[in-house]
Amino acid sequence: METILTGAEARSKLLVGVNKVANSIKGTLGANARTVIIQNPMGAPVILNDGVTIARAVTDTDPYIQMGIDLLKEVASEAQEKSGDGTTSATLIAQTLCNGSLSLMEKGISPLKIRDEFKQYLEQTIEYLRDDVITDFDLKDVATIAANNDEELGVMIADVVKEVGSTGAITIETSPTTETYIKDSSGVEVNAGYAHNLMANSPRNKCLLENPYVVCTTEKIENFNTLLPSLEIAVKDGRPIIFFCADYNPQMVQNLLVNIIQGKVSACIVKPSGMHEQKQAWLEDIAALTGAKLISVTLKESINNITPNSMGDADRIEASARSTIISRKSVENLTHLDTLRENIEGAEHEWLAEQMNNRLSRLTTGISTIYVGGATEVEQVERKERVDDAVNACRHALESGVVIGGGATLYHASLALSEAGFDGDVFELFVNGLLTPITTIRENSGNPMLGDVFHVGKGSYVCGKTGQYRDAKHDGVYDPVNVVINSLESAVSVAALVLMTDAAIIAPRE
Repeated sequence: METILTGAEARSKLLVGVNKVANSIKGTLGANARTVIIQNPMGAPVILNDGVTIARAVTDTDPYIQMGIDLLKEVASEAQEKSGDGTTSATLIAQTLCNGSLSLMEKGISPLKIRDEFKQYLEQTIEYLRDDVITDFDLKDVATIAANNDEELGVMIADVVKEVGSTGAITIETSPTTETYIKDSSGVEVNAGYAHNLMANSPRNKCLLENPYVVCTTEKIENFNTLLPSLEIAVKDGRPIIFFCADYNPQMVQNLLVNIIQGKVSACIVKPSGMHEQKQAWLEDIAALTGAKLISVTLKESINNITPNSMGDADRIEASARSTIISRKSVENLTHLDTLRENIEGAEHEWLAEQMNNRLSRLTTGISTIYVGGATEVEQVERKERVDDAVNACRHALESGVVIGGGATLYHASLALSEAGFDGDVFELFVNGLLTPITTIRENSGNPMLGDVFHVGKGSYVCGKTGQYRDAKHDGVYDPVNVVINSLESAVSVAALVLMTDAAIIAPRE
């Protein structure tokens, strides 16, 4: 096989991979969404309609086609990491833009011109979406739509998100019974995620650590040898370990990843975000919560000299690319809480008191866990994916508001762009991308001829079950505006990568 392809030949191979992923996902969009069955070498097949999970399962023996598959996987993963939802729409819009871009290039239109116009139209579309935000909505409607129109799940998820707020900690577990229920526990959510996605060991790129050791330090971890004493303790006791540190050397992370991939250790590194004082506060709170000693550079301490007594623990830790949730049975006897309360009372400035109060609140609010039930393991897996989508959609809805769903808002955004005077082949392609969700939903409804998609009135949407127009507010059909924007940005980003590709090279095998 050729080890390098150039020009149109390389791009056409990438396009085969792009279409392979998108076509496998296309039927999962809308109220009449179908499911996809994925082989599971470790057990029963997985049945679901989650875009990012389906994308990750697609492969091809042709390495050039696989490159295209991997590009579209990146679209789904990026949409998932940014907003936890909207992965299917992002993938399908990317497919439309990629196919159309290569057709335009065959007509002689410069890829630079296509890319630059895409960026221009994207900015205008985002501006339209921001101006079209709806703030008066029922969170239950958002949750129900994201949970694939399961109203019972929608009500439950909306209630728990309302209780904890847009930044509260929520975890999702498998129920030991067929029932789905919510249980509150102690813990905290840290506003930072793992150092590298190869630390993830579970679906949706999460790193799950059961009964882990916890190490907290204010030092910058410069080299892998600094970690060895802690890792040796964890390996000897057969337990995972997580490091919360002020900073780390990326090269050190690469050395740790080699050991993780080889199965020698189960480990994770998290660097709390913020300025020095904010990091210090996070590390103090995490150390107190987990019973770890905060190894302090100020006191000339280092984890290179750590002992088991200096390490804390947790019932469970769940880290993603953006956040880390630490679960503990109880924080009732935590003396650190009394210290924070005393500092609030003795604070010299209102701002300082507010910061202390925020720390106290995040330690005492706790974590809400949704235990997802099902008659079979296959059903539980599918329901967990829908619950996760719905939780993320609700959080984004609370943060930024919503727009009319079903692709209707993107349709109206295309009209606004036309009214602004944009035209031309590239513009027409971008509009086709904006129309992809609404046309796909209508096609999946089974009644594609009912109603003209190009005459959707303001406030209406195309019903995913019938293909007809309905009132969006009456039916509660909304999408979080951030989810829509993230989907568009991810799609345009990968389309630009494909159209700017001039060569594809297979790396030599060592």
